[in-house]
Amino acid sequence: MNRLAEEFSINIVTVRKYIKMTKEEIDYLAMPTNYKKRKTVMDDYLNIIYKMLRDNINPAIIFTYVLSKGYTGSKKTLENYIVLLNKNNFGKILYMNWQYTYDYPSDVTIISRKQLLVYITTMDPKKEKSILITSYIDIIKLQYPILGELETMFKEFHQMMMGKEETSLEPYIEKYTESRIDSFVQSIKKDITSVKNAISFQESSGFVEGNNNKFKLIKRILYGRSNLVNLFKKSNLAFKMCPDLDIYSLVKWLPN
Repeated sequence: MNRLAEEFSINIVTVRKYIKMTKEEIDYLAMPTNYKKRKTVMDDYLNIIYKMLRDNINPAIIFTYVLSKGYTGSKKTLENYIVLLNKNNFGKILYMNWQYTYDYPSDVTIISRKQLLVYITTMDPKKEKSILITSYIDIIKLQYPILGELETMFKEFHQMMMGKEETSLEPYIEKYTESRIDSFVQSIKKDITSVKNAISFQESSGFVEGNNNKFKLIKRILYGRSNLVNLFKKSNLAFKMCPDLDIYSLVKWLPN
């Protein structure tokens, strides 16, 4: 049984089960059950989609046409069927957002959430803010008070970080604990010593963080393609621009 299990790559328990099967059970295996195919919401539209694709009709028009004919299923399912029929039968690939595009009336002004966040978090006076958002910001804050709250929270934190009073950190944490930014406050608590140092000291970790990012980029470039020695050589070449940094003195265990 061990030899059979190894030869057919199956479990020995399965081998034992097959050996003990009766003739009737073996004959039954040769007669698989034919299950009735279930009707799906796409059955009434597959031929329509195929014929329209064959006639080189735009898939986006086909998508809209099927919806207008009373299709009640998921739009995602309809998208997938059109993509697969087009690929498998005509060798054409549809890329993202082929099915529809968003179009707004000309008298509607669109301002995204990202644009608002950039607007309220821009503190550099030399950087110009969006004139469009400036003209509507008061109306937006009136409609969505949370935007004003977030702006106040950010400005208080920015002012605290730009100052030199590390004692102002505890009142900030106490004020905004269990608020909308509670998760941010909890992360400050976990690393409160580093945050206080950033407030009270003039030194910046920008140089160290910049070199870390550079090294990680080099590591991703070489990942899976080279060995540790070549990684060191490429890193050393990149850091040659820092004449005061003697990288060999830091890792003496690597070959010269």
